[in-house]
Amino acid sequence: MNSLKIYGWGKKVKTSLKNIKPGDVFCFALGEKNYGVGRIMTRNSLGHVVEVFNQVLSVPIVESIAFDRLGDPIIIDSYSLFDRKSEGDWRVVAYQENYTPSTEESVRFVYGVADNVKLVDIFDNETPCSGMALDFPFYSPMGDEEVKNHFRL
Repeated sequence: MNSLKIYGWGKKVKTSLKNIKPGDVFCFALGEKNYGVGRIMTRNSLGHVVEVFNQVLSVPIVESIAFDRLGDPIIIDSYSLFDRKSEGDWRVVAYQENYTPSTEESVRFVYGVADNVKLVDIFDNETPCSGMALDFPFYSPMGDEEVKNHFRL
């Protein structure tokens, strides 16, 4: 099992974009007394691909990440959320050492128009899409409210 280096909520109020890395565990405020929790999976050209867990915390302290994933991974606007802090309150609270996302991750995002539609995996690898592109989430980063609405938090 990978060990968790704990920073805490107050340690890293802001995290610059260049310092966000796969394995970072974050909390985000859900009102005044609850916090969502997630983990950075990969960096991509739009921000970062993250998984959000099905755990709502009453205090932003993460001592383990023995949580189940809530839905599929999403792309977040990590610059606005962690670096600029222009929306919501998102903070890196821990780091899971030696974390590596699965290369078997089946999530794909879609972008393009008409006969030039592409699928993009969590590592930013593109493949042409033939078929039902509407079955895939858009290759677009989400901000604070979009994440909360997407997961109904």
